[in-house]
Amino acid sequence: MEVVQGMLRGFGWHNINVMVGNADKPRYRTRKSQIATNTLAACDQNMRFIYVLPGWEGSAGDARVLRDAVNRRHGLRVPIGNYYLCDNGYVNSEGFLTPYK
Repeated sequence: MEVVQGMLRGFGWHNINVMVGNADKPRYRTRKSQIATNTLAACDQNMRFIYVLPGWEGSAGDARVLRDAVNRRHGLRVPIGNYYLCDNGYVNSEGFLTPYK
């Protein structure tokens, strides 16, 4: 991937399969019917993890998890003048740029 001025390299989420009690399975069921936890991760230009937010249930939407990450006291921060490229599960906002469809 070509590095563009101000672009931070890695940002995204990953589903990690988990085992939960039967009562909790609906919350952790993903769109692909897996029982998983949703983990958000961000990397710097050198592909080093700078932020990880694990533990959201698999059914949680990307934008909801991102909103939680940026609103936490020691949450995800994007330096002024920088941004992350995101997929269409997110919305364009300060520090986050989604591709044009």
